[in-house]
Amino acid sequence: PRVQLLGSGVILREAIAAADLLKKDWGVDADIWGCPSFTELARDGNAVTRWNTLHPADKPRTSHVERCLKDTQGPVIVTTDYMRLFAEQIRPLVPRRYAVLGTDGFGRSDTRAALRAFFEVDRRSIALAALDAVDPALAERARDSWGLSAGVPPWAR
Repeated sequence: PRVQLLGSGVILREAIAAADLLKKDWGVDADIWGCPSFTELARDGNAVTRWNTLHPADKPRTSHVERCLKDTQGPVIVTTDYMRLFAEQIRPLVPRRYAVLGTDGFGRSDTRAALRAFFEVDRRSIALAALDAVDPALAERARDSWGLSAGVPPWAR
């Protein structure tokens, strides 16, 4: 199995670490993508959509996101230090399973590592989302192995 991990900002390091966990512990390959601006990617996608709508007889254009992901396989898992909605901007450009992890709400923690765990945007949470997209039974084994709760997430309490 293979997944696409998209990371924004400093959270990209967590995506890289998640890819290592996926490969080492679960045999899942991951391609890692840095997304410095979901807003710019969305603007590009909107411009392409508009151009295609206004020029139906011409060869359709494709967005940067579509060009990057067209030859890849597997679900797309996005992680950002911002609200999930930030990365949702490019969902229409990804015609396959697309999951977003983000920091919605107010964090209660003493370190960045604890904050990322609280919002479930740390390496294990990213890996878990990827495993769930590939094979929910594998995700359940990983959750048990890592001692993660399947109950209400911390940010929803």
